[in-house]
Amino acid sequence: MNTLKISFTVLKKPTTYFFSGNSVISLKSLTPPSSVKPASISGGPRVYSTFAGAGVRTDFKVNSYSNMAEPDSDHKQGDVAVKDDRIARISSTIRVIPDFPKPGIMFQDITTMLLDPVAFKDSIDLFVERYKDKDISVVAGVEARGFIFGPPIALAIGAKFVPMRKPNKLPGAVISEEYSLEYGSDIMEMHVGAVEAGERTLVIDDLIATGGTLVAAINLLERVGANVVECACVIELPDLKGRDRLGDKPLFVLISST
Repeated sequence: MNTLKISFTVLKKPTTYFFSGNSVISLKSLTPPSSVKPASISGGPRVYSTFAGAGVRTDFKVNSYSNMAEPDSDHKQGDVAVKDDRIARISSTIRVIPDFPKPGIMFQDITTMLLDPVAFKDSIDLFVERYKDKDISVVAGVEARGFIFGPPIALAIGAKFVPMRKPNKLPGAVISEEYSLEYGSDIMEMHVGAVEAGERTLVIDDLIATGGTLVAAINLLERVGANVVECACVIELPDLKGRDRLGDKPLFVLISST
């Protein structure tokens, strides 16, 4: 499927433009509450601001949007979703915390989005709309924030939810996969028998950075014979090239933060 990608910068007021061919067909501006003052944060090529106290972006240089693409054999990379003003609403509620959990990291905090029932529902709805007719039988959620998005998606599309956990968190027999981190390594575990050979599986997490966690989840699932249809995340940090580590596995994200 051909896609149209649009990159843009928005300052002072988050603004979303929607394009059809060469024409602008919709415009949505979000105005911050007048009761709070913006406090600017700068991080390399990114420009952010948070409301003092509220921590919601008002100035940002983020997102590349494209039309939604189907997860099939002709589309290996997946893409960023653009549907309507839901994307702008979701993005505007995600807080960016500088130097957390260590200096130099701009932490993408989705907990502020969870405080907004409309934005939270929008994020779930966008995933459900994509996967409801894809014959997905397993939604595998990566610890910990994949546990937030995975269960409601699984319930909505009629799939079972399988938690992918850190070591010694799951009772009973497990299958394990070790994976590399920037410094050292970690282990991911899944219950033996939770996923059967041939089951069509979606892997969900809140964010993809270097891609190591998603690769571990894919490896675990494929070791038991599952068919990993696609990986899905709310946020992608494309500068870290985690998408490249997924090989031929498609990746679908709502927001690409550059």
